[in-house]
Formats: sequence, structure tokens, C-alpha cells
Amino acid sequence: MNRVYWWIALALGASLSCLVLGQDPGAVRKRMAEAVNSIRLIDTHEHFWPEAERNAKQMDLFQLLHYVSSDMWADGLDRAESEKVFSDPSVPPDKKWEVFNRRWPHTRNTAYSKALLRAAKDLYGVEDISEQSYRQLSEKIQAANRPGWYAEVLRKRAGIDLSICDIGQAGAKLDPAMFRAVIRLDEFTLLADTVPVVEKRDKVTITSLADWEAALDQAFIRAKEAGFVAIKSGLAYNRTLDFKDVSRADAEACFKNLVARRGTISRGDWRRESIPLQDYMFGRIAANCAKYRLPFQIHTGLFYDTWRDVTQSNPSLLTPLIIRHPNTRFVLMHGGYPYGTELLAMAKNLPNVVLDMCWVYVISPSFAYRFISEAVETVPADKILGFGGDYQIPEGAYGHAVLCRETVGKVLADKVLEGYWSEEEAVAYARMILRENAIQVFALPLS
Repeated sequence: MNRVYWWIALALGASLSCLVLGQDPGAVRKRMAEAVNSIRLIDTHEHFWPEAERNAKQMDLFQLLHYVSSDMWADGLDRAESEKVFSDPSVPPDKKWEVFNRRWPHTRNTAYSKALLRAAKDLYGVEDISEQSYRQLSEKIQAANRPGWYAEVLRKRAGIDLSICDIGQAGAKLDPAMFRAVIRLDEFTLLADTVPVVEKRDKVTITSLADWEAALDQAFIRAKEAGFVAIKSGLAYNRTLDFKDVSRADAEACFKNLVARRGTISRGDWRRESIPLQDYMFGRIAANCAKYRLPFQIHTGLFYDTWRDVTQSNPSLLTPLIIRHPNTRFVLMHGGYPYGTELLAMAKNLPNVVLDMCWVYVISPSFAYRFISEAVETVPADKILGFGGDYQIPEGAYGHAVLCRETVGKVLADKVLEGYWSEEEAVAYARMILRENAIQVFALPLS
């Protein structure tokens, strides 16, 4: 059937089903939007600067770009130049605008930009970002750069009760009334130069794989004591997610070889030759997540920056590892974009997999719509985490939360209008994916 006719038939079918069911589509959509907007979110993933660090910065529009910058890089803007210009407070505002405006006309259409525009409008009262408004917007951003702004934006305006942050050891010092944190232990996959760093930090001598595994155990113990709620891996930025099942004997031989040549082997050779050891140690991290009862968050799908091979982060590559560790709870992140269907299939098949939609709504609201629509039909409701901002700035999380609520409300209303379920079932599902599941997965002290 011609695609145009297919869409017409689909629209007519939806309209007829509403008439048959005696529902007013507008009223249903309004009720679903109100219900979703009333839910206090648990935000599963952020990279916020600590507020004191933010307050010490000279803030302006160009400090709030975050993902907008990556779209500009993809459009050809020089990354090194733009990062230097945008971050330097001594660069005149008109110079910053000149660099920004080289690509803004081409990138303002993306969802990254829509989230920024929404934050500018709702939080600062600036309707558009233009040559006429950018100075005023920057002045308002700096004026708001004071203690308490995070609570204003996140709790009051975005309706977020708690945000889980990925900012390294600094996460342990965040205000527990608003934040929890995860910690990365990717260093234990033995990338170049990490053994001496761990030796110095932990005041130990590492000469064997057993020593290295003991250091990993101590890192897990410290993470639990410090209150970290999960282990996070971003190794997809460095290598493929295809982690082989390497025997301990082979890993030990690899470890001995590399340590014996420490200081004489190039970083590139180290990385290539250490792959069996990386695979083994990643498996040890996964096993320890089960041992210490911490979820294992893994980056999958899209990358923040440019010139990356997204195929290396296809979540389906993780399937053999996940099967080898049935007692570990794997939290696979970012909806696996663009591998969303593969990710849903994994969650449907693998009991220890939870899907996290952090970052997704600002990548593509329409992808997020399709993902949730399919998830409703395919995956148990307690296996979806429905929101994570994935920003360094609270303004980004606010704009993202708005897109999230709009998208979730539309999907669930459409399911009601199709007769898939009742409004009560739809609202219960929304509460699960936007709040209750995260409380359960990360063992948060909330009701």
C-alpha cells in the first residue's frame, strides 16, 4: 500500500476506534498529560558539575550548549576552536556568538537544540536564541548562577526528586537530599599506565593478577561504603562491547607479559595486546557487581562526540557476557540508539537486563516514542527506566524532562485510544518507568 494511504488508513482506524470506545481523544490526551506531569521523576543518569563548582564559573549561553556543540561538530564546526572559545571567559561575547552562529542556523532543528530552546524560554523567559537575544540570555544565566539554582531547576521546575550522577569520586560528596552517584572502575580492565596509578592510590604493590583482582575487590568495598548505587562502564568509547570468555590462565599470562614490559611498551601496543586481559577483567567487574549487589550500568549506542564507530557499541554484542553472569543486573543505557529493537529483544529474553532511556528523548523524541510503544508490547513493565537527563547542566536536564513527559504522555494516550489498555493501566505504567523502577533497581531510600 502506498505510504500516504497507509497513514490515512491508520488515522481513520484510530479515529473509528475512539468512536467505538466512546472516548474523546482530546480529553484522554489531556488527562494522560496531567497524570504524567504529576509524577516526581527519578533521574537515572547525569554528569552535573557540583553546584559550588558551577557557582564559581562565569556562566553564559555558551556554557549551556553541551549536546548542541556535538551537533555543530557533526556539521563541520572545529571542535578544538569552539571548545576554547566557548569556555574562555576572556573571549568577547560577540566573538563567541560569531563562532556559534556559523552552525546555529543548521542545527537549531535538532532535539538537542529544542531542549536548549525550551530551557531558555521556561527558565529564563527568552523566547528564542538569536543575535538580538543572546546577550540578555547570558546575563540572566549569570544572574541565576547562585546557590539554590539546582534545587530550583531540578526539584521545583523539572519535578525531579533524585538524580543519579556519574562524576567520579566527587559523586560521594553530593547532597544526598537531591543526588546519588555511580562510580566507574574501567581502569581495572588494565588500560595503559593504570597499574602504577592504583598502586599509588591504594598504597599497594601489584605484581600478579591476584594482586590486581584484590585491588578490584577493595575498590568495590570502598564504593559500597561511600554509598555509590551502581558501577558504570563507558568502555564502549574505547573498544568494542564484544567481551570474550577468557580463561584466568590466559589472562594471567597476558598480565605477566605486560607488567614485565611496563615502561617499554607503547600505549597503542599495550591496548592491543591487553585485549584478553581487558575481556577477563570486565567479566570480573560483572561478577563483582553480583557479589556486592550493585547494578552494572553500561554505555551502549550513540557517542557524544564525532568520528566514532557506533557499531562497536551495539548492545547485542554484550549478550554472551550477560548470559555468563546471570546473577548480575545489567542496566543497558541510552536505549541502545540506534539499536533500540535489538535492545528490546535482549530485555525480553534475558531476565537480568534492565533498559535505561537516559539521553534518548533529546537524541530523538520520535525514536523514544517508538521505543516506549514497542516496550509496552514486548517487555515487562519493571524492566524500563524511563528518564535520565545525561547533562552537565541542570538546564539541560530540565529541557530533557519536558521532552520526556511530552513523549511518554503521547505514547500512553495513544495506547489508551487504540484500546490497548485502560487509562488506569497507562498511568500505573508511567509511574513505574519514570519513578518506581529506578527506586527498586538502585535501592534508593524513597517510596
